[in-house]
Amino acid sequence: MDRSELDELLREVEELKRAVRRNNPLLREVVSTRFYPAIGLAYGLLFILLCAAAQILIARYGSAASVPQGWKIAAWGIFGVLLLGGGIVKWIFFSKRAKRLDAEANYLTVLRAVYGSSWVHLILPALICMIFAPVAAILSGHPWLMVAGLAIAWAFACNTLGLMVQRLEYLLTGWYALLSGLASLFFFETAPFLWSGVIWGGALVVYGAVGLARTRRSGEK
Repeated sequence: MDRSELDELLREVEELKRAVRRNNPLLREVVSTRFYPAIGLAYGLLFILLCAAAQILIARYGSAASVPQGWKIAAWGIFGVLLLGGGIVKWIFFSKRAKRLDAEANYLTVLRAVYGSSWVHLILPALICMIFAPVAAILSGHPWLMVAGLAIAWAFACNTLGLMVQRLEYLLTGWYALLSGLASLFFFETAPFLWSGVIWGGALVVYGAVGLARTRRSGEK
């Protein structure tokens, strides 16, 4: 490494430090609450129950194709409501938390704090992998593997966010998603709904449980 390359590396490190100092007050205010881990824990437990129920139905009727159409519509409808509801709650919650720090801040302000800094070079590759993982799984003839692939890619984004805000729950959630996603690759198609619950429901439970424990110790509300 010559002098110019070393200087460039030092500039990038300094920019990363400035980004951390600039973004941490807003991001830490947004994530420092008991409400969000509580919602995560509830969603995780509910998701595990739904996945377990779906797997029981498949075992009872012999295959997913044999499950009555009414059960299928109900199951996917509940999954859709959970996904949409979670997105809406996240948008509203993050917006309100950001406004406590800055009256003009909103959800987009939070996104800019994350993606408008040098950390984007760690988060963006993970998000790109999350886009291509489903495509690769479907084209390979193993569409269920997209669930594990998404978790593996999401783990890196989660760990990056954990380093940004210095919150243990994000780091442990990322590691759980990574390890459970990798482990499930060998067995996923034998019980897809069960493994979906283990990976994603389990990740939310880890996030919620660790987050609640941390906020209880720190006195956050």
